[in-house]
Amino acid sequence: MFDSIKNLGAMAGIMKDLPRIKQKMGEVRMRAEQTRVAASAGGGAVTAVASGKMRIENITIDPVVFTAMAERDDPANRVLAIELVREACNLALESAQQRMAEMLADAAKDLNLPISPEQLREFM
Repeated sequence: MFDSIKNLGAMAGIMKDLPRIKQKMGEVRMRAEQTRVAASAGGGAVTAVASGKMRIENITIDPVVFTAMAERDDPANRVLAIELVREACNLALESAQQRMAEMLADAAKDLNLPISPEQLREFM
C-alpha cells in the first residue's frame, strides 16, 4: 500500500518536471543526431560509420580488398568482403546504441529521475 503511494508521489514529481525533461530530451536528441561512431572489421579492411540515429553514414573499404577480389575471381572472396562489411556495420551500430544509452543515462542522472534510460528514451 505504501509503495503505491510512494510511486504516485514519484509520478507527480515527474509530471511536474515534464517541461524540463522534454527540454533535456531535445538536447539529447540533437546530440544524438550529431554523434558519429566508427567501427572496423578485418583489421581495418572495412570501416563503417554509424550515426546516433542508428543509420550507417559511411562505409570505407581498403583498396586491398578489391585487389584481392580482382586477382582471384573466387566466390569465397566476395563472401568474405560481404561479411567484413556486415561485421563493420553491426559493430558501428552496436557502438552507436551504447553511446545513446550512455547519453540517456547521463540525462537521467542530470535530471535526478528515478527512471531507467530505457523509460527515458520514450521521451525522445
